[in-house]
Amino acid sequence: LVLLSATRASEPPELMIWPRYTILAALHDEAEILPQLVERLSRLDYPQDRLQGLLILEAHDGPTIAAARAVTRPDWLDILVVPPGRPQTKPRALNHALPHVTGELLTVYDAEDAPDPRQLREAAARFAADTTNRLACLQAPLRIRPSLSTTGTSPFLDRQFAAEYASLFETTLPGMARLGLPFPLGGTSNHFRVEVLRAIGGWDAWNVTEDADLGFRLWSRGWRLGVLTRPTWETPPGALDDWLPQRTRWLKGYMQTWGVHTRQPWRLGVR
Repeated sequence: LVLLSATRASEPPELMIWPRYTILAALHDEAEILPQLVERLSRLDYPQDRLQGLLILEAHDGPTIAAARAVTRPDWLDILVVPPGRPQTKPRALNHALPHVTGELLTVYDAEDAPDPRQLREAAARFAADTTNRLACLQAPLRIRPSLSTTGTSPFLDRQFAAEYASLFETTLPGMARLGLPFPLGGTSNHFRVEVLRAIGGWDAWNVTEDADLGFRLWSRGWRLGVLTRPTWETPPGALDDWLPQRTRWLKGYMQTWGVHTRQPWRLGVR
């Protein structure tokens, strides 16, 4: 995998006509960070008239809804409120937004994300360059930017987290993509063909790592996964009391995904 990941494909040429692109961001109890996300999304270098953005907010989350309404948003970025219901999860919120999507392509960002401004252009060009018509999803690399805060952080955990992300997104996933293998998607910055996402039923609302599940579900339906070069920057989780619940949730979701996809393992194919 290390050798395979060493050689990266060059970016495909720019398109003459850019496809319509939808950006989804499902937020919960994130009123403080919402203005930062809006400001970062506003920097995206993509034709404004080809963009649709949805801030997906829970009906009971008054502070985040108020913050979204108060902040100055670009014309293409709207608010979508999810009605009460169960399970109250990010994938359920994304599924609620899927019928409202008008783009041909779609990506998901989290509240703390800082995507490379030209990431959407790279993804659109790579989808257009796919001659097989089987490429369903592109995963952008996630990179860790050290937190500027000096309180509630753990420098040791931050460094380990950055090293782990580097090994996964810069080496393992590019190597697996070059081998044509399925892999668990990251929870953010994955770019989809909307028609494919709708055809497979969207996200599993009950899986707490819906991204990992979706990578293998796409593969089992005969679709292919790829990677991008332009990253999304994130901050590390911080101290142990923040890192541990996140890691516990990830491991729980991986066990869920393993359980679901090994019920009929032959559907994944020999590879």
